[in-house]
Amino acid sequence: MNSRRHILILVAGLLLIGRNCLAQSVEYRGAIVDEGTYTCLNTTTPLNNGNALIPQPHWSNVGTAALMMSAGAISGTFGFSTATSNLAVPTYRASIHELAADLSLSENVDVVIGKKILKWGTGYAFNPTGVVEPPRSPSDPSDRLSQNDGRTLASITAFIGKNSFTVVYVNDADISTHDFRWGTSEIAARAYVFLDGLDLSLIGHYRESDRVQLGFNTSYVIGDNLELHAEVLGQRGSSLLYHPVILSDDSQQYFTANPAAALYADSHTLFFKTLLGGQYTFENGINVILEYYHNDEGLTGREWKRWMNFVTFHNGVAQTPSPSEQALAPLSRANILWALSTLSPRGSMRDYLFARGAWSEEKWGLEAIAFVDIDDGGSMVVLPTLSWQFSSYVSGYLRGEGYIGASGTEFGSLFTTASLTIGLQVHL
Repeated sequence: MNSRRHILILVAGLLLIGRNCLAQSVEYRGAIVDEGTYTCLNTTTPLNNGNALIPQPHWSNVGTAALMMSAGAISGTFGFSTATSNLAVPTYRASIHELAADLSLSENVDVVIGKKILKWGTGYAFNPTGVVEPPRSPSDPSDRLSQNDGRTLASITAFIGKNSFTVVYVNDADISTHDFRWGTSEIAARAYVFLDGLDLSLIGHYRESDRVQLGFNTSYVIGDNLELHAEVLGQRGSSLLYHPVILSDDSQQYFTANPAAALYADSHTLFFKTLLGGQYTFENGINVILEYYHNDEGLTGREWKRWMNFVTFHNGVAQTPSPSEQALAPLSRANILWALSTLSPRGSMRDYLFARGAWSEEKWGLEAIAFVDIDDGGSMVVLPTLSWQFSSYVSGYLRGEGYIGASGTEFGSLFTTASLTIGLQVHL
């Protein structure tokens, strides 16, 4: 009952503010994107041998529409998306990506209430100190389909000259069902200081029933061409779920239920996420971004090999079982499925390099991204994109994606080997 009362108060507050904004002029802009993708599948990977365990589509199509509106203190981003493939019928989804009121209580105090994307990190492809923002994907750091969702929050910021201090309460309540469910509470704080051209933020974050995270981020611009940035976030222990096979050299194990566990929940070890990066813009307009990312919660090279040996063993049992193993084949397939939760779209291991180069002229642009796993010998994802501006409102792009790496490496073992995407964008 208390949870419902809280959300009713929030909605009533937004409605009251919205009524006061009706007299304000409404500003809006929109974007429509449609893209089709053809994919070459990796049918020999033990993670999804023969594309049988988790069937992946050979072709797919995604369409999105986004409308950004603002009126006085109220702003919002509303989205609609549809997706289909050779394996699925079309699905449709309507979303409120952002809807918030940004109020100035005085010259030095601002309040934000609602659903909002707060950008606290300084990195381009990674954002370890972005504790209240959507995690970025190194393969799509710009969120080209505008699918990122804000967090449901209330924040207050006090400004002191060029410096500021922000406290945020976050609770992603579930309102998708008739039974309203209050989510897990989070508290975050940021102290921002501007020091003679240096941007410095101290970050603190606590998630209910979890642990405290502390860190900082910084950026510095040198001249007109060079920008440097860094982020560090640390915590004692980890609540991340791991497969226990990463600690064992015995790959021929069977589990009858998902064995994932928070192996380091009670550890006193400090786990750090560290980002070092920079970007340089040449006189001819070419922009280059380089970033190094280290994550203590990722797998080491040895742990990855243990995990791969385990998956490879169960793939052998599931694919070509001997008469004595036939009864174990379904269990082996289940073991592979449970093990796949180890994979992350932001990288499953500890050390990565990210590089991006971009060059654009009046009508066309070229971008190339490389995402490299250092720990497994250099497997990588490469993503070249060629874009063309047909008019002030319409543009198109051709985007490739290739996974390069030997058998047993992270990017050489994923479900696909390459894909080609053709997209069309309309900006209103």
